[in-house]
Amino acid sequence: MNTEATKRVREKATCRHCGKSLIGDAYQYGGHAHHPDKGGQVKTCHYGGFVCSVDCDYSTTLKLEGSMPGHNGQVALDFGMRESIRKKWVTP
Repeated sequence: MNTEATKRVREKATCRHCGKSLIGDAYQYGGHAHHPDKGGQVKTCHYGGFVCSVDCDYSTTLKLEGSMPGHNGQVALDFGMRESIRKKWVTP
């Protein structure tokens, strides 16, 4: 069936912080994305979206938390969130 919906090209995955193009479909389609240089599956930010590195994960999370009500002027993540990000990126 060749409908308009099947002709549409799906949006490609990108890092939520730096905008780096990743291999795979965008986060909202579900599934996984892979890093084009390092290979392997990329991680997701605590608040959703793909991130290509621990630095991008930290920066994205800080930016999103800083935009939430009650977090005005936030310049660092709390200990629990920093630990959560660190544990996610530790390779077993």
